[in-house]
Amino acid sequence: MLRVKAKLILGAVLLCTASWAEAKLSVPSLEELPVLSQEPQHQLACSRTANYFIRAHYKTVEINDRFADNVIDRYLSFLDFNKSLYTQDEADEIHKNRSRILRALNFCDLSYPYEIYNDALRRRFAKYSFFVDFAKAPIDVTTHESLEYDRKDSPYFKSAAELRAQWVAEIKNEYVNQLLNDKSDAEARKRLVRRYEAALSKLAQTNSEDVFSTFENAFASAIDPHTSYLSPVDSESFNEDINLSLEGIGAVLTSEDEYTVINGLMPGSPAELSKKLKAKDKIVGVRQEDGSYDDIIGWRLTDVVKKIKGPKGTKVTLEIERDGSGSGSAKTFAVELTRDKIRLQDREAKGEIKEYQGNKIGVISIKSFYTDLHKDIKREIDKLLKDGIKALVIDLRSNGGGLLPEAIMSTGLFIDEGPVVQVRDAIGNVVPQSDEDVSVAYQGPLVVLINRLSASSSEIMAAALRDYGRALIIGDNSFGKGTVQQNRPLARVYDFSNTELGSIHYTIAKFYRITGGSTQLKGVSPDIAFPPQVDDSEIGESSEPYALPWDKIKPTSYKGYLNIDAYVPDLTSKHQSRAKDDVAFQILREDMQRYLERKAKKVLPINLVERRQMKQEDDAFRLKSINLRLEDMGKAPIKALDDLPEDFEFPDALLNEAAAIASDFADAIAIKLYPAEDTPIFTRFSLSSSNPQSDELLHDTKLQIGAN
Repeated sequence: MLRVKAKLILGAVLLCTASWAEAKLSVPSLEELPVLSQEPQHQLACSRTANYFIRAHYKTVEINDRFADNVIDRYLSFLDFNKSLYTQDEADEIHKNRSRILRALNFCDLSYPYEIYNDALRRRFAKYSFFVDFAKAPIDVTTHESLEYDRKDSPYFKSAAELRAQWVAEIKNEYVNQLLNDKSDAEARKRLVRRYEAALSKLAQTNSEDVFSTFENAFASAIDPHTSYLSPVDSESFNEDINLSLEGIGAVLTSEDEYTVINGLMPGSPAELSKKLKAKDKIVGVRQEDGSYDDIIGWRLTDVVKKIKGPKGTKVTLEIERDGSGSGSAKTFAVELTRDKIRLQDREAKGEIKEYQGNKIGVISIKSFYTDLHKDIKREIDKLLKDGIKALVIDLRSNGGGLLPEAIMSTGLFIDEGPVVQVRDAIGNVVPQSDEDVSVAYQGPLVVLINRLSASSSEIMAAALRDYGRALIIGDNSFGKGTVQQNRPLARVYDFSNTELGSIHYTIAKFYRITGGSTQLKGVSPDIAFPPQVDDSEIGESSEPYALPWDKIKPTSYKGYLNIDAYVPDLTSKHQSRAKDDVAFQILREDMQRYLERKAKKVLPINLVERRQMKQEDDAFRLKSINLRLEDMGKAPIKALDDLPEDFEFPDALLNEAAAIASDFADAIAIKLYPAEDTPIFTRFSLSSSNPQSDELLHDTKLQIGAN
């Protein structure tokens, strides 16, 4: 199924087994594929979408040849993500017809986008049919061929023969993956035939809304990555998510080429609590409680959602493919989840105490910025203070954002009053968003722990606490989402027709630190960096095409606390002394280095012997790493990877080191200041001259922000 790279939130996860339901598939012929055309409601939806994108978006949008080329690039990426359907000449020919794309953008004549889509539908039919025929015959994996497995940034192939060679490499690679996951030759080929017959069947179910949605999202994403069109069906799902009424597994899904990919996990959801899923995992199959199974490669994202969503208390099993080494060699495994009501409040902030060299260090983990979060943080702070903590760590790792007012009020718990973030709208009005509560819940040494998946509200809080000199920032560079989106239905109250028109999500404002720099693109940089756990080139705002640029405005007036920079060198030296001998940190560094080295090669052998050797090396590395950590814990080693219990969890080495740094920070402050017991540790001083700002309010007083 040809799909836009849309994002939908679910509540489910999956399981993989060697068997599946044997329901007879209806495989269409080429002649039975639909020939799709623009429907009447699309003219109105198109014109209203364009009106908002061009006139109300934060970014100035000029519809010209250059922009049309960007739209074509996005459209082709949705239709041919891995560049295995079109040759370079064929892609160039589409670009030569940019005048027809401009006509689609300016006048909503979508005849050419539909023409491209219909042609791509038939190209994909040819590819899947080739896969089916190829898998029915014996497959030779003794030759020394290779597969360029990630082609999204590569040029198109020059000829049809090169395209066909890529198809052969792709299906051989899938066959090898099946064998490496303990399938017999017969089982592997039968599974692949079934998979692509199912994909062919889904192609015949493509409808006009699929085309319209894909093109409108090409238009939207050529402006910025957080602007999108939502079909009527997707709009309904979005409203369910906003109202927190969704029952399922709590995963954010995207489409990439034939695959449904997990983009993120909702805090407190079955998917997150399983501890078995992570970003970039591919869902390739879904099994229900009654045993029925669907291989979902090639499926429309909304159809996948329907299979995974379901009533609270029911079970769903997802079959996952994961590239664990950067080699493109996937391992498959099954995850069974029990669907549940997904509510952000279900994962409220929680405090705990860690000890380092006699100091009690409080830790508060915050997974999202939900309603009344600041009250929960205040409650946990009060508990920790009664236990006599010397410092506090705020853990914002993998916190994708949430409600802006909660970011303001939560930050306000650590400062007496003042601006937290500046928001600039599309016409240049800048409005500081301030904490007006002079009370302070915690005045002691503060450390904020972030990672690459800390976004939006997380970045606002971390940046403000750092700019005030109130907190030391540690971890990985944050996501870099510094924009505000608004959702708006396309239907209007005075419309005479009852036709569903869907909705749009578009950027209306941008966030800036109180020092003037944007959190957009660059994110928040740590004072002390930990080994990254994800590849920054794959995850984060900087990895998104057409992301809005970083810029800066005038700083606003505020009063700061400590000069954090003065403490960083000594704290960094002590951290590095610990980290160089820490087993977990060593493994993290080696694992990422190994991943990047494999990824840099961009090609994968499809010789079975070579691939088995690679798998053995990967398994040996994982087993060695596990046993090193077990030894560090004083536990006996395991002999095989399967010997490690599924529910076993290693200590959180990064959080433990954060507590150690916080302890060092507390000691350093005590040595410098020798404060009296009843005296606040931090003295305020002016950091910026006055900068009068507009008192005008933004369009939407209930801004909700997040990474996705």
